[in-house]
Amino acid sequence: MPSARRLATELRELRWSHVLVELLLLIVGILIALAVDGWIDDRRDARAERQYLERLQRDLDRNLAILDEYIAFEERQTADGIRAYRALRGAGDDDREGIAATLNHLANRRTLWLVRATYEDLLATGNLGLIRDAASRDRIVRLYQEVERTMAVIDRNNMVLVDQLYGLPLLDSGLVVPRFTTNLPGTLAKSMSELQSRIGLAADPAPDRLWTLSVDAPERVRLANRVLRRTIVSQSSQSQAQALRVQVESVRAELAAGLGR
Repeated sequence: MPSARRLATELRELRWSHVLVELLLLIVGILIALAVDGWIDDRRDARAERQYLERLQRDLDRNLAILDEYIAFEERQTADGIRAYRALRGAGDDDREGIAATLNHLANRRTLWLVRATYEDLLATGNLGLIRDAASRDRIVRLYQEVERTMAVIDRNNMVLVDQLYGLPLLDSGLVVPRFTTNLPGTLAKSMSELQSRIGLAADPAPDRLWTLSVDAPERVRLANRVLRRTIVSQSSQSQAQALRVQVESVRAELAAGLGR
């Protein structure tokens, strides 16, 4: 009991105003600390967001250059396909060496592979939410979904319609002798030229059997049909790449505007 009375006496003598002030100071200190932590987190997130947006912009700049190269290649393939098809149907020029070269060009194809490193990093780390503008974030997601779809379609068309249904049958037919020219840019064209020089023989060591066939010969008609189908693939791939380029350019411009604000 003496202990209880002593505790009661101490409680009555306690300066509650001081306790309340100290409690308020403690609460205010905690709130300030939380606010500072939140401000630091916001600054860190804003900095990370800007870095991601800048990286995305660089990726899109690179993708625009890749798409321009790809579109130019498919345009050359389409032009060669039109020329070869008209010649096979008896409606084109009579440059046999040029036509044989175009037929060989059409056996080549180019893989469309766009840069996705930053976007894949955003997905893998769960940092996609750092992009605070929901509309911009959705457009970025839709763009890369379209990138995946377009690359898959073009790759499938290349494997089936170019390699299997055009390139291999042309090689097996023996209608034209392989040439060393190509519409592919860069190192491959240089490599083919070097190979031809090392072989040291003419590019056309034997006459092409194609020109011994009449315009309506079954083999020539089948080749013309394959060329037409191959040309449609290039025209379609070019159209898909151009549509994708428009979307890439739009998102890139939006990112640039956002970074400029």
